Amino acid sequence: MDNKQQQMLDFEKNWYPFGGGSSRAITEQFGLNDRDFFRQIDQIVQQEPPTSLTSTELRRMRGVIRRRLWMAR
Repeated sequence: MDNKQQQMLDFEKNWYPFGGGSSRAITEQFGLNDRDFFRQIDQIVQQEPPTSLTSTELRRMRGVIRRRLWMAR
């Protein structure tokens, strides 16, 4: 995982309990729209699930990712 991917993952780890970061914060911090950000986060979480999260937290994060991807269609 590169530095940008780690920053994205850290961002989402902080925000998933609140439904994910705002579109504005995502664009300002990463220069991505919601769809692109959450696609990348989805790939990161599938390839290298964060070990700092419990299985319940990871399941909740994945739920937020799926919901945000659905909303960004």
